[in-house]
Amino acid sequence: MPFISLTIAHGQTLEEARRRLEQAVREVSDRLKSGIRRVEWTADRNRVKLEGPGIWVELWVDARDVHATGDIPMLGALFGGPVAAGLKQVIEHTFQKKLP
Repeated sequence: MPFISLTIAHGQTLEEARRRLEQAVREVSDRLKSGIRRVEWTADRNRVKLEGPGIWVELWVDARDVHATGDIPMLGALFGGPVAAGLKQVIEHTFQKKLP
């Protein structure tokens, strides 16, 4: 049962981190296509939960870090590892510092 737990310093303002969180959610949703059936945001847009058959992932930002936690029990070891690695890749790519 692949479990995801990730924290990365984002080095951005909270407003920019929220914008990048939205970007990461769009990319994850695109990659998993039909795997994500519901995306639920908090009112402040700092936290989001993605759910689908056999998957849940929660992403959130605070003043310093971006966090991801989730579980992919139905996909098991066969697909869970690559999905977790893909999620990590999206978050790292989206939140890495961009050079001016």
